[in-house]
Amino acid sequence: MKNGFPRIYKPPTAGEAAEIIRRDVERMARSYSRELPIVVKRVKGSIVEDVNGNAYIDFNASRGVLLLGGGHQRIVQALIRKLEESSAYSLTEVYRKDALELAEELEKIVPIRGDIRVIFTESRGEAVDAAIMASRWHTGKKVVLGFLGSSHGSTLQGLTLSSNSRPKRALARILDAIYAPNPNCFRCPLGLKLGECGLRCLNFTEEIAEKTAASDLSAIIFEPIQVEEGVIIPPDGYHRGLAQMAKRLEALLIADEAFTAPARTGRWFALDRWNVNVDLVILGEMLSAGLPLGVVAAREDVLDLEPGMYDPVMGGCWLSIAAALETLQVIKDEGLVERGERIGRGVQKRLRDLFEDLELGWDVRGVGMLIGFEVVSGGDPDPGLAREIVAECLRVGLMLRRGGSTIMITPALNIEEEVLEKGMEILEEKVSELSRLSRASSS
Repeated sequence: MKNGFPRIYKPPTAGEAAEIIRRDVERMARSYSRELPIVVKRVKGSIVEDVNGNAYIDFNASRGVLLLGGGHQRIVQALIRKLEESSAYSLTEVYRKDALELAEELEKIVPIRGDIRVIFTESRGEAVDAAIMASRWHTGKKVVLGFLGSSHGSTLQGLTLSSNSRPKRALARILDAIYAPNPNCFRCPLGLKLGECGLRCLNFTEEIAEKTAASDLSAIIFEPIQVEEGVIIPPDGYHRGLAQMAKRLEALLIADEAFTAPARTGRWFALDRWNVNVDLVILGEMLSAGLPLGVVAAREDVLDLEPGMYDPVMGGCWLSIAAALETLQVIKDEGLVERGERIGRGVQKRLRDLFEDLELGWDVRGVGMLIGFEVVSGGDPDPGLAREIVAECLRVGLMLRRGGSTIMITPALNIEEEVLEKGMEILEEKVSELSRLSRASSS
């Protein structure tokens, strides 16, 4: 292969990496969970090099955040120009043309009908908090409905509305939040079958809201696709039904698209696939090439916060804004929305064909360059086998991400065709090898 990728000289935790990992264990918080035992030196496009000189094909892209891979020259040059300007003035103090231009660019593509207003924050999690604050202020109501399996960041409101029990143990109380089942048709929480259910999970959600929040439901926050739960895509009609339900309940609808936009799903926003508009949209670091950024875009009348109610000092950092503007332009110039849709369809077909040939019965889910497949054994989720596949792929030079029993493929949108092909060959080989061994050991 061109440039000899992947190449593995020594185990990723040997040599210089071993000393760095030892020091990390002594100094860094135990809350960090590292799925991949690699000490990264540099990322160039879709190739990750570690301190031991190993080079890996990257199907992870830092949880999908590195939308254009590492070191994209146009992003680098945009950041250099901004550094030379030294214009790190806070939006709470001055007006800035760059932030205004980003707001205007977002207005062209966000799934919100009519004019919008924007808040820039320092992270996706803070954007969640800002969206909840704005919703409660605008409606005069307090309760927010979230979904089981959701992930909305690590701030107070984000954790409250997420369903991961481990970080929630640090919260003193769960205030003004209610929860509904996630629309996972592969493993329905209500035990129903797709096509026969009549979207019963959506009806159940409305019953929960009516019985527990009554007239005090401020907003419904949801991920159009639950990424961290394993790329859970609701059935057709679900999103439109959710929007209609929010209207009946006189609640605002907040779409958290931090892991799905821009362009990750073969559309600018995941909601574009279902032609659904909402009241508020949340974006994160995927927009800014991995630099810290959170965005709340909302209907003009919804963001009616009074002056000084929410004005984060470093929200809209000038480097993050520059990266975001250039990211949007690169996506347009290189046709990456359409490319992601085309390549994603091809990857899904290869996986489905492989699993059918091997008679595995594994479920493939995805849109665009957001793809997951669930590893099962005997009809039950098998996180152990999924972990083994990820580890074996890493050993020979392919980086993947995993959530429970689901292995996710979230490469850069501009990944080179030959790099993608080599990565798929590695994945197919390891799935074939390890699934056969697993069957043999269990027989």
